[in-house]
Amino acid sequence: MTITYTHGDPLQTNASTLAFGYNAQGRIEVSQLVTRLLNIYPAAFAAFKKQCRAGVIKAGQYWIWRDAKPHLMFMVVRASPVGATRLRYVQSVMLSLARDYQREGIQDIAITALGSQYEWQEIKLIIETWLTRVTLPVIVYAE
Repeated sequence: MTITYTHGDPLQTNASTLAFGYNAQGRIEVSQLVTRLLNIYPAAFAAFKKQCRAGVIKAGQYWIWRDAKPHLMFMVVRASPVGATRLRYVQSVMLSLARDYQREGIQDIAITALGSQYEWQEIKLIIETWLTRVTLPVIVYAE
């Protein structure tokens, strides 16, 4: 399936799942998107943090909050809130998504920028490597 690249407000997506990069400690990150999501869905962030503290969630995995429209997918691409996005974690998340999206019931997905502008070309290549192989409609919000 093709991947559509766009700009704009990811919270206005029509996709059934909104995915964004986060850290394995469940600590609040400083970004405009995360601040807005935290204000709208505080229970999602509290539940995610609880799972992280319990050791259930590790870097390189994703976690889905289904009590929201769209569903929220926390893509754990950083070990800590101040750490850099690790390409190996992005690779692991994309592989898992490509493998498991049907089992997870994901019909389409919007993915926000997962790293800095300096990491973007490599992250884009990883997204394309894994998600062009599947029939999942993907929208990527590039910053």
